[in-house]
Amino acid sequence: AGFALGNVVGMYLAQNYDVPNIAKKIEAFKKDVEAKKKPPE
Repeated sequence: AGFALGNVVGMYLAQNYDVPNIAKKIEAFKKDVEAKKKPPE
């Protein structure tokens, strides 16, 4: 649920405020969280 909300907020911000740098930060943050979420093998 948290990631879905993050995606919606990210898309909303990207569409309503033309600031690609913020979108990139959100993407980088999501990737960082995804990487930490994965269980170590």
